[in-house]
Amino acid sequence: MEQLKERKEQEEAVTDKEKAVPEKEKGADWFLGNIRDAAQFLTGCWMFLMLTVFPLYFGNKYHEIGGYKFSFFSGISALLLIPAAVLGAVVLAGKAVEGETKIWRREISPVDIGVLLYLAASVLSYAFSAFPADAWEGVGGWNMGLHTQLLMGASYFLISRFFPWKKAQEKSRIGLGGKLIFYGFFAGSGITFALGVLHRFGVDPLGMYKGIDSSYQILFLSTIGQATWYSSYVCTVFAIGICIFFAAEDQKIRIFSGLYCVLGFMTLVTQNSDSAFASLALLFIGLFAAACSSPHKMERFLETVILGAASFKAIGFLQWGFADRALELGKLSTFVSQGWLSWLLLLFSSGCLIWLLHWEEKKGEAVMEAEWRKTGKMLRRICLIAVLAAAVLVLVLIAGNTAGLWQKWFGITFRNQYLLFNDKWGSDRGFTWKISAEIYAGLPWLQKLVGVGPDCFQVYSYSIPEFADRLYQYWKPDILTNAHNEFLNLLICTGMAGLFSFLSMFVLGARRFYRAWEQNRCGGEKGKGTWPASLILAGMLCILAYAGHNFFCYQQVCCTPFLFLIMGLAESAARLETRVN
Repeated sequence: MEQLKERKEQEEAVTDKEKAVPEKEKGADWFLGNIRDAAQFLTGCWMFLMLTVFPLYFGNKYHEIGGYKFSFFSGISALLLIPAAVLGAVVLAGKAVEGETKIWRREISPVDIGVLLYLAASVLSYAFSAFPADAWEGVGGWNMGLHTQLLMGASYFLISRFFPWKKAQEKSRIGLGGKLIFYGFFAGSGITFALGVLHRFGVDPLGMYKGIDSSYQILFLSTIGQATWYSSYVCTVFAIGICIFFAAEDQKIRIFSGLYCVLGFMTLVTQNSDSAFASLALLFIGLFAAACSSPHKMERFLETVILGAASFKAIGFLQWGFADRALELGKLSTFVSQGWLSWLLLLFSSGCLIWLLHWEEKKGEAVMEAEWRKTGKMLRRICLIAVLAAAVLVLVLIAGNTAGLWQKWFGITFRNQYLLFNDKWGSDRGFTWKISAEIYAGLPWLQKLVGVGPDCFQVYSYSIPEFADRLYQYWKPDILTNAHNEFLNLLICTGMAGLFSFLSMFVLGARRFYRAWEQNRCGGEKGKGTWPASLILAGMLCILAYAGHNFFCYQQVCCTPFLFLIMGLAESAARLETRVN
């Protein structure tokens, strides 16, 4: 009896011990789950404030508006993003303790690698910089030093891991927190776009131009400030609205996003920065490539082009009707809104859409889908060849015209501002790019590799007497703060390592998001227009639009943080689609 009793006690002890292990594991899971929820909440709050409040935030009208914007970005990042990053690191450490390190390694995507390489190159550039204070803070007014680079990188990783999705079985796959973020995005950016349009017709509801000479009105608009900053912001975030209109199936969402797109197109054609049209062209090229996956998506692409062309023409009519109030814009903006190009786009895309609908009705949807696979591949190839041919033709025209070859051989000289590359080309970018290339050529080999420090173009170039004298003579009384070409500027500031890693981030990101769109059939079937599909496509188009615009511009706080934010959204959506599908 005593032996039986002892054995029973031993069995009960073992059972209690076995029960204790799961309870302990449950406790660890509960702890990590709460830490994860807190990181997700803080990340969501940061996203909401950046997408909703940041575009509309300003201090003393346009006076030092860049400084106020950076203060807002830096403040909410210190309050929300840094604690979220610490909590995210705790979650990562907890998974490593639980033996899930291999899972985390498997989850490292090509985009993650690109962002990590870029951050590593920025840190390396800072470490070897002769101007550590400037390399940390960056130029006052946009402050794109290492401090900001690290915050942008953290935002990408936090958003890509902690965006508030619903469970896989939920149809919309986006929770209340996610919906609030996107409602805020449409409100914040939509109001910003509307103010930009109103300002171009002399309507100033916020009194932003009060106390400012009228000659400066063409240089500043909306609540972003400088026209190039504003166009950078619009080109970066507009991809989200276009992709939701393009991919969504819900009629209410399509109407709402369509109205948003009308505002976006209207402000693009009135913002008066030529680089925005290069950005828009690349965005539409990317959208066309995505649309080639099915006839249904090609219909959506044509509808988007029609919406854009009609918006451009509507602005043209308003400029004619309110000629006494409309500001005089540059030649390209005026040509797009009032010239024949918008009519051509409108009529051609409408004709293609009617033909496509007729063809689908005649063939039947099932037959059309089957036949389209070959057609879609052919259209992609034609598009790629046409884009490459156009790029080569433009370069040949500019090079031959600048060198005087066309005059020598054919007696022709193009006086067009775009085809003659001199110091004044592209609002003095000709001079800026030439001297920037000379600055890089004069760098020691170590600086050629790692650069002079993040956002240190100004402090370095003016520290060299030869370059300082030329810059003062050309730009006085202004100071040249960057190369006005993000890639050339990165080459000087972060060296070959920084430029290579930044380009790698772009290439890997565009490839990753395009393949996610195709492989998960986000765009291949009618009815697949989910939120994840929209965001995956927005990631690719945002990269293309940003690259197109900032080939003529530079990093600043009003636009570059949104590039990392949208890439984080796209990566999060791509991970969701991979897990679910």
